[in-house]
Amino acid sequence: MHKIIGEMQAYYDRRAPVFDASMGYDSIQMVEQLAPVIKLLKTKLEHKRVLEVGCGPCFWTSFVSETARTILATDFNESTLEQARQKNLNWEKIRLEVADAYDLSSVPGKFDGAFAVDWFAHVPQSRVHDFLVGFHKKLEHNSRVVFCDQLPAAHSLTGMFDKDGNHIQERTLPDGSRVRIIKNYFTDQEITTIFSRYSNEIEIRRFPEIYRIVVSYDYDSISTET
Repeated sequence: MHKIIGEMQAYYDRRAPVFDASMGYDSIQMVEQLAPVIKLLKTKLEHKRVLEVGCGPCFWTSFVSETARTILATDFNESTLEQARQKNLNWEKIRLEVADAYDLSSVPGKFDGAFAVDWFAHVPQSRVHDFLVGFHKKLEHNSRVVFCDQLPAAHSLTGMFDKDGNHIQERTLPDGSRVRIIKNYFTDQEITTIFSRYSNEIEIRRFPEIYRIVVSYDYDSISTET
């Protein structure tokens, strides 16, 4: 496993208590700004039995649960799930489970929808297809997949890359310690190249005014991964 994956897992473990505040998710104004993206995710995953990876404290989970049939929200860190458990979520629809997104073999059942927010950008480029193959194994044929990530702001691009071409940022925790993370930003062509082996129709929606991108497709399990 990439050493930096472990660093990122530890970073988000320690960041869990302040994650929502650090992202502005505790702000009504931020929720209003994100409304177009929230609406798109809810529409794409409506009536689906959804698997979520990298759910964090379940900010996005709460909105998707309004239209999804059920959601199994997973995260590597128990600390982030503990933050989620303190929220008034729709627990009739939502289940939480600790799971490694790079090894979902312990996750029970199959799903016809899946999503992740601010997860795919952290996947090392050398692990992208390993992750997607394992991810898709939990899905039924023609399942809906949605990935939402951030677009770069002026300060986001550091000019730092590792030997595999991953874009590197440094983040500061509340105690002042600094951590390296992978934060990749993809062009539409790069996105199409990555996902075209899994689906013939890939939709890319950019929301530049709020620095968000949403990639969605219906996973074709019959014609791919043979």
